[in-house]
Amino acid sequence: MKRYTIGKMAKLNNVTEQTLRLYDKMGLFKPAYVDEHNGYRLYDIGQSARLDIIQYLKNLGKIGRAHV
Repeated sequence: MKRYTIGKMAKLNNVTEQTLRLYDKMGLFKPAYVDEHNGYRLYDIGQSARLDIIQYLKNLGKIGRAHV
């Protein structure tokens, strides 16, 4: 499966790279793969659905600042 950089994944899902880093730090949305040599986060397209759900719940107020 094709892997996407954090920048490409952010752009595809209309979020910022900082948001993806925060979600990773919180354990809410982890990258599919982290390169051992340079630490780059890489995502697969299947993760977009999970990110959409997170954003949807956030917009509904179901996930508050305590979670995100």
